[in-house]
Amino acid sequence: MNGNSNGGTAKAPAAGAAATPAPPELDRMAVKISHLDRLLGLTGEIIISASNISILQRHLSTSTVNIDKNSMEMIKNVAMTTNRISSDLHHLVMDIRMVPIKETFLRFRRLVRDLAKKRGRQVNFEIVGEDTLVDKTVAERLYEPLAHQIRNAVDHGLEDPLERKHVGKPPAGQLTLTAYKKEGFTYVSVSDDGHGLNEARIRQVAVEKGFLPQSAAMAISPQECWNLIMLPGFSTTTEATEISGRGVGMDVVKSTVENLGGEIIIDTKAGKGTSFTYKIPQLSAVNITDALIIRSGESYYAVPIGNVVATQSFSVKDIHTTMERTESITYLGTIVPLYDLRGLLTGTPLAANEFADYLPVIIIDAKNGRIALKVSEFIRPQKLVLIPLPEIFSVRGVAGTTILGGSQLGMVLDPFDLIAMSTGRLLDAADGSFMDRSSLMGPDDEFDSDEKPRESGEAAAAAAPGAPASPEAALPPAKRPQEMMDESMAEEFYVEIQNILNDLNEEIFQLEKDPENIRRVNTIFRHFHSIKGNFIMTGFTNVGTFVHEVETVLDQVREKELQVTQDVIDLLLDAVKNMEGGIREIQAGRGYEVRDPELLAELARYKKTETKENVPQEPQDDNFHLSPLGTILYFSKINTPGTKIYQSLFKIGPSFQETSLVAYLIVKRIVLLGDLIDTVPGLERIEKGLASERLKVMFSSTHSLDEVNNFCEKQLKRFYNVVEFENLPVD
Repeated sequence: MNGNSNGGTAKAPAAGAAATPAPPELDRMAVKISHLDRLLGLTGEIIISASNISILQRHLSTSTVNIDKNSMEMIKNVAMTTNRISSDLHHLVMDIRMVPIKETFLRFRRLVRDLAKKRGRQVNFEIVGEDTLVDKTVAERLYEPLAHQIRNAVDHGLEDPLERKHVGKPPAGQLTLTAYKKEGFTYVSVSDDGHGLNEARIRQVAVEKGFLPQSAAMAISPQECWNLIMLPGFSTTTEATEISGRGVGMDVVKSTVENLGGEIIIDTKAGKGTSFTYKIPQLSAVNITDALIIRSGESYYAVPIGNVVATQSFSVKDIHTTMERTESITYLGTIVPLYDLRGLLTGTPLAANEFADYLPVIIIDAKNGRIALKVSEFIRPQKLVLIPLPEIFSVRGVAGTTILGGSQLGMVLDPFDLIAMSTGRLLDAADGSFMDRSSLMGPDDEFDSDEKPRESGEAAAAAAPGAPASPEAALPPAKRPQEMMDESMAEEFYVEIQNILNDLNEEIFQLEKDPENIRRVNTIFRHFHSIKGNFIMTGFTNVGTFVHEVETVLDQVREKELQVTQDVIDLLLDAVKNMEGGIREIQAGRGYEVRDPELLAELARYKKTETKENVPQEPQDDNFHLSPLGTILYFSKINTPGTKIYQSLFKIGPSFQETSLVAYLIVKRIVLLGDLIDTVPGLERIEKGLASERLKVMFSSTHSLDEVNNFCEKQLKRFYNVVEFENLPVD
């Protein structure tokens, strides 16, 4: 099910091009995240093995055992090769995991639009740097914090049009979502040109709610004042709206960003606007990092290289002691507090006889400060695999465990937590993942825009006493359509529908900017047509019927009976939103039926009496009539070694759905085999609903006749109501 196929003939190869160019579809393919995670795990094992070989090579080079020169050279070469391969493999997996942040950013367009409409704002929403590459895990985890920031910007930051006009601003507020990379960090920011943060009000609320005493609230710097808004329960709003204002969310935003190793930078100017910027390290991979191995007593530890400032041996005379308790050193003219690593972690410092006149010290820093740590020995830098501690364990100062060289177990230190422990401060949150929104917010806090349907919406309506059950929900569990599909079919169904819905969102927003673009209207119509076919073919006929009503509106636009107005754009976007909710319900094993009363009423307003039976039926021409482009393609393919031209005849059986829709879907499936050359009836007639139970298709393919027959038997006869077919190679 290729949602990007437009059903047209493929382009002819340019003169001088390679004889057998690879189909574009083969350049990319979908990969399961679970498979990538498994590949990442295997990469980690290779890295450990490469490290062990390197250690063996160093050990043998200093050993008293006599080993001939050739053997030592071979071991050295193996060590170098395995290190190179493990490093290349690591970077390749990193690249595979990287995705443009565009997919996350585009999801906010409808959110901004719906929020602005609900709050009576006019908003110009701009996206900058959408092609910035980030790790897929980071892109997914940034959605919720960014969504919260956008809600706050629309609800609290931007003024209403009259207020903006009064202060000399344009009626429409500016909201910008930006991403870029710089010096090893990814920066993502949400900026608005609203009234900015109210410093006096923030200080006042901090005192009123007991966060700070009056004297401290007046003494803190402006930046410390801005940071107060990220405390749990802090809100300057006197009334909570259904969008925001209950004092929850910013603390979770902060903990999520910090869990990614980042920080939030706030920049605000009264009357000019506010910018929240997330500064996040460019993660090398989820569980692979470069670290310095150190020893403290009998235990071995790994410190992430990114947090190491310096390693140095200090004379005992250079240790400064204050009040006979607090120790410090001077590094580059700056006083750095000194702690015993084992003492911090276990409460038992290293014995005094561990050190002679000099002691090894490692200086580490994080965004919450800088400290120096006494250790017993510096071992070596090493690329290692982080094994996070199970959730049931909570070890302060330790991020996880790792396998050091020689299969020795070590602990990976958490510099941020160590610094917090040394200063007596606790971390703000045990984990940075977003909590379930229902546990954080009241029912009115969930704004139903690009998110899961609220229980008070479609799901609640389906569960309410006396509510009409959808046809799928009424089926016994074993008979629901999604469970009648085999696993591969179900996965293909969900992936294609979601890809089409993503494309639809973008196409509709572009149509809003250029309402006269009939080509875009046709693209949107084909997307809805494909969605309808997929829903109907998999048994969700009620959703397919709903999509058919949306198609009717688009048909009127195509026939110049209706203009693309804001109401039409709203209808299309709401239809996509409902289908996204439907997909989530279906994946969860529940039936789904569109129950949005406003949307259904709007569709009914545009509905017209269909007169398809009055369309004059032209005599069915059973011959292929190649277009000029089809002719070029035909002769190009028939002279290409290894490529065959097939003429296929399909007989479509009677069913509960229109024949033209089935024919259209069959053509889309055939495109997976090769390049489409022509159809009988033509694609335009099929789209207009003028297909019969006979369909002829001409296409080129590198597949054998047996493979083509097998495809038709397993795919078309099984899922597309084909009762007979015949495939003939053209000589």
